[in-house]
Amino acid sequence: MQAEKALAAVGPLSTRARNVLSGMLAEGRRGWHLLVRDSQPLASRGADAFLIGTGGVFGLVFDDVVPETPTARGIEAHAEQLFADLPVGNHRNVFVPETIELVLVVAPHGRLRAADGLRRVTELDYRSLFGSEARLDRGVAGRIAELVAARRHGYTLLSLDRPQAQVDSGEVGLIGTEHLVEGDRVRALAKPFPTWMTFLDPDQRALVAKNYNGPARIAGPAGSGKTVVALHRMARRARRTTGKLLFTTFVRNLPRCQEQGFAQLAPGAMHRAEFKNLHSWAREFLDQRGEPSEMKLVQADNAFNLAWSRVGSRGLLAEIEPDNRYWREEIDRLIKGRGIHDFDEYAGLNRRGRNGRLVRSARNAVWDLLCEYEQIRRRRPFLDANDLIADALTELEKNPLEELYDMVVVDEVQDMSVLGLRLVHALTGDAPNALLLVGDGQQKIYAGGWRLSDAGIPIVGRGEVLRINYRNCEAVLALAASLEGKTRVDDLDGDAGTALSRSGGALPGGTAERWSGSDSDVVEQVRIQLDRITAQGIPLSATALLTLTNYDADRFRAALRRWQVPFRNLEDYTGADEDMIKIGTVYRAKGLDFRAVLHPFFEKALPAEPLTDAERDRAELVINQRFVAVTRAREYVWLGTVER
Repeated sequence: MQAEKALAAVGPLSTRARNVLSGMLAEGRRGWHLLVRDSQPLASRGADAFLIGTGGVFGLVFDDVVPETPTARGIEAHAEQLFADLPVGNHRNVFVPETIELVLVVAPHGRLRAADGLRRVTELDYRSLFGSEARLDRGVAGRIAELVAARRHGYTLLSLDRPQAQVDSGEVGLIGTEHLVEGDRVRALAKPFPTWMTFLDPDQRALVAKNYNGPARIAGPAGSGKTVVALHRMARRARRTTGKLLFTTFVRNLPRCQEQGFAQLAPGAMHRAEFKNLHSWAREFLDQRGEPSEMKLVQADNAFNLAWSRVGSRGLLAEIEPDNRYWREEIDRLIKGRGIHDFDEYAGLNRRGRNGRLVRSARNAVWDLLCEYEQIRRRRPFLDANDLIADALTELEKNPLEELYDMVVVDEVQDMSVLGLRLVHALTGDAPNALLLVGDGQQKIYAGGWRLSDAGIPIVGRGEVLRINYRNCEAVLALAASLEGKTRVDDLDGDAGTALSRSGGALPGGTAERWSGSDSDVVEQVRIQLDRITAQGIPLSATALLTLTNYDADRFRAALRRWQVPFRNLEDYTGADEDMIKIGTVYRAKGLDFRAVLHPFFEKALPAEPLTDAERDRAELVINQRFVAVTRAREYVWLGTVER
């Protein structure tokens, strides 16, 4: 009776709309609110109602006919305008209207064709909306509903959560903004990555909707929300196109983790969105074309070691740097990773990312080593990591895709090879808003370097830099800034970027501890830290133990087994919330974040000055790797230094 009385205030409704909306009101779900379109005509067609609560914002359309694409886009555009720029917090404080999910409410037994981007419920199962995964705090949901109602755009607020008299009396803004700010910030720290998707600060929000007439790049220090902005842009693109989408990176496990965030933003586009690392994409592509696609990394290691023993171990290269890994990186990143097939091109190459000059005689020796390796590889035969990317690019050049991707997002782009950049560029061309490159030169953990122009990707006038850190609490941020290597950070195309130490911080507090000691004590120290983390209420599911090498990771896995502490290897981690500590190398932690991070760092003593160019290269990469490990932590980090 009360529900019918409340609905009478909004004017005539269809039978289905009245049944569903009165049912929602009668149930009185806490934390949920209804905005119902009144009898006044709208300038353009919009949703019939909005259901707003802890599960998010749902635009309800009562119809038995699936809206045509232009109509659906018009409803989405109206919803985005209605909910735009809602100030509900001091940090991450603008609601992102692209997170609104359109829901078609149909007859119980009707048969409708699939609707891209539209969720469907019936008069019988609409309650499933209340069971959606939590995305908003109850108070924030109420604040959003009140602010939209106050805009007087033809919708009346009917609350499922409190007496109607409060709304009729005009008491909007009943929830204190400062209370929401503090509460939302604390809760966000305690939640996994996919729940940080509903609010962005104004600068980030502007980048989500910005139009670019070609490939674009977003750079910024660790924790500045680059990936979140990229996923929002990808979701926005999904609503405006009907083609394929790809989120890719050099890191194998990262795409599976970010897939969860995108599923919240654009559930209706999941069937045409791919989340896979670039080597996986290349392998599947070559399989479809009937070309060899099996990458054999162990055989590649063996072949290179054999080539080194034949032409490198007793010559000029061994005199310059006896560790053959340095020369393997030279070949992988600066020669094969750039698609160089001619010695003269390598002889004149600017070795970006590596210290010092390499004289022509040394480059000749490197080329001899490469040729020996390639002879061994072709005799076996097998593909290494660079061959797989190169073969996919060659096949694309010979037989292009029938349909280019509507959008490709490349995360952690600073670790991609030049060949990899050329490959992703070939998937989109220079179409507007189609290729987005995201990364931070300060987090580069692989040898070598490049500029985007080296890969033929023009981004002049389409480069953005974020400057506020949203991930790390104040104490964690201070420790990470103290570990910075080079003071100059590249913005990925030759200009100066923003170092973490020069970024602003959004989160106060936090715990950052440093310890130094012997190899025999470090394992016990890790056990002590696990107890402290648990005592602070941080669960294992939000904790990571990161190392620089697989050898060190294996050592701590053995310790966790002895302590009967459950763990998940990072290479198998998909972002699922499970009561296990995550463990692996910093290479597998790229792009991820955790409430607590333990990083036992085994420090190899450097030789006396002056360092060789190879030693400086190695030392700089180690600094970056340690920096990346520490910046994965939100509120608790422990850095244990062991001299070895």
